[in-house]
Amino acid sequence: MEEQRLREMIREELIAHDERTKAEVITIRVNDQMKATMLEVLKNMNHQQLKL
Repeated sequence: MEEQRLREMIREELIAHDERTKAEVITIRVNDQMKATMLEVLKNMNHQQLKL
């Protein structure tokens, strides 16, 4: 019975770790997308200033 409980605890921890890893990957992707968007905005602003 103790071994079964230990297996369940390990399984729960692995699932929690997997969820944290997925959340970190999503955060990195969102941050990368925000950086790309800001770069595009800055490029567009620069092009607008050059036209003036």
